[in-house]
Order: sequence, then structure tokens, then C-alpha cells
Amino acid sequence: MSEHYLLPPKINDEAGQPRRAGFEFEFGNLPIRETAAALHEAVGGRLETISPFEAILHDSRLGKLKVERDANLLKSTRYRSWLETLGVEFSPGSFGHEVETNIDNASRALIPCEVVTQPIPLQELVTLDTLVQTLNQLGAEGTQHSIVYAFGLHINASLPSRDSLSILRHLQSFLLLHAWLVEAGGTDLTRRYLTPYIDPFPQDYMEQVLTTDYQPDIAQLIDDYLAMNPTRNRALDMLPIFCELDPERVMAGLPADERKLVQGRPAFHYRLPDCKVNVPGWSVATPWNHWVYIEKLADDPALLGRLIEAWQIHYADFKLAKNTRWVMQLTSLVAERYFTDK
Repeated sequence: MSEHYLLPPKINDEAGQPRRAGFEFEFGNLPIRETAAALHEAVGGRLETISPFEAILHDSRLGKLKVERDANLLKSTRYRSWLETLGVEFSPGSFGHEVETNIDNASRALIPCEVVTQPIPLQELVTLDTLVQTLNQLGAEGTQHSIVYAFGLHINASLPSRDSLSILRHLQSFLLLHAWLVEAGGTDLTRRYLTPYIDPFPQDYMEQVLTTDYQPDIAQLIDDYLAMNPTRNRALDMLPIFCELDPERVMAGLPADERKLVQGRPAFHYRLPDCKVNVPGWSVATPWNHWVYIEKLADDPALLGRLIEAWQIHYADFKLAKNTRWVMQLTSLVAERYFTDK
């Protein structure tokens, strides 16, 4: 039986529209064509195969799904134009198609496969269980299967409000809960220490943001963020939101190699969870519910203020290996109120 998917305090946005969440699954050991075909059978829709490295499932029971090898060099297929001038074909059954298929098979141990969903209504998130079951049956490998794997499950929850105070409170809630989220989610050591993808926020930035006196407008919030976090490599990547709200300001504050990778999107980009496909009992509900705890805390200004005050007392101990006391205090303060599935 699937774990229950919790709902956040605000299920509609400020315009009264139902909120949604998109998901990005990273995993290994599967070829694109086989994965796309199995998902097609499991959730229906119309399958469009773009190349052995990329396929799109349209109008499925999960909406639009992209299945792709997570490497721009492969997906671009720019080499095709030059090879076609030499008479090489890439239609199914052709020599070129066979070469690409072999490349995909060879790369699956090194380059993750990725399934990206369109934004799904929050009340329908249980349909993600079918996707996970299909990947499990195919033999997909998650973060835990190899020390070289650093596969994540990214959650893109749409904004409840574009108001700067609402966005700030969500950011503060994440910063306060981060140590607990790492422990409760069992975040993989490879992702935490050997890759930059979910680097923690700098201590100086946490000290700046985690105070009740910090009340920036959106311009200051963006400027302060970019001054210490000009990168996507944060466990809560705020750049898509900020780029949606003020793209010129964001692009001006990013290094050139980051600009081309950032796109505006009115959604939190929560990158912390591991993708634990083929771990017995694992469900997307677990990391999703952890995100909901962040939203619940953001919606409770009184408790948020109490935790900020508690953090200020203990922040000097917040080195990665010294979070035990804070996690214990945090859990005791909020367990009965939030960390239940009721």
C-alpha cells in the first residue's frame, strides 16, 4: 500500500488556480527506448521517439513525460547533419540508428536516464506510484546502487504566492529544516560530499536570512541570494523562481556558464531527495511529504519565528558533522505538530 501523499496548507495559488508539482527522476541501468516503451504500456498515451537518447510520451495518464539520457551532447544529435551529408541514415533499422542505440546502451552505466513529468495536480500525485513501479520492474538503479551514482529526485512545486514575504518564508523554512531533512531522508553520502549538486548554503548567507529583522523586497532578496549563491547547485535552487520574476537581474548576477542553464519557472526547485528506485518500500510520497513539512512551517509565522530564534542560539554549531543537537531540538519542537501523516 502506498504511503499517503500529504497536501500543503495552500492547494491553490494567489490567483485561485490549483497548484501543481513536476518531478524529475534520475536513475541508471536502463536504455531509453525500453524505458519509454514500458512507460507507454503502463500509463498509455502516444509515444514519440526522437532519437535513441530521447523520447516523449504525450497525453498519458501522467500527462506529458520526457524520457532522455541526461547529456546534452547526446540529445543534441548535431552530428547527424554532417553524417547525413556522407549518406549515413538514422531511420529505424539503419546503420546510424544502430550505432546510436549501441551508444545509448553503453552510456547507461555512466550517464543517468531521466524521466521528467509535466506539472501534476497535487491531488493526483499518487499516480506517480505507477511510474516508480514500472521503473522497478525494469531494473532501474537508484542512488544507492553504486558509489558513482548521484541520482536525485527533483521536485518542482508551483509557487503558492509571488509575494516576497511568502518566498522568503519558504526559503527560511528550508534552511531551518535542512539538517533534519538530510537525516530523515538518508541523503546519500556521494551526493552530499563528492558532488556539488546539493551543496549547502553558505553559513554567512544563513546568518543573513535567518533573522526576523530580514524583510527584503523581491529585488533585495534576489540580489542577496546571487551575491552568495550564483549557482544552481543548492539543495533548494531558487534561481528558476528569481529568473521568472526578474530575468535581467538574475542573468546579470550569474557567471556565463550558469546563465545558459537557468530558465525561469514559477516553482521551487527542490533538489535534495535521492531517487531510490528499487529500494523496497520507497515511494515518492516520502520526499514529497518532506517538502510539505517545509510549506507547513512557512505557513506558520509564529513557529517559524520560534525556530529562527532557536537557530540563532545554536548556529555556531552548525557544521555538517555537528547537527545532532539542532536536529533533536527541531524534532521536539515540531514533531507533534507537523511530522505526522495525519
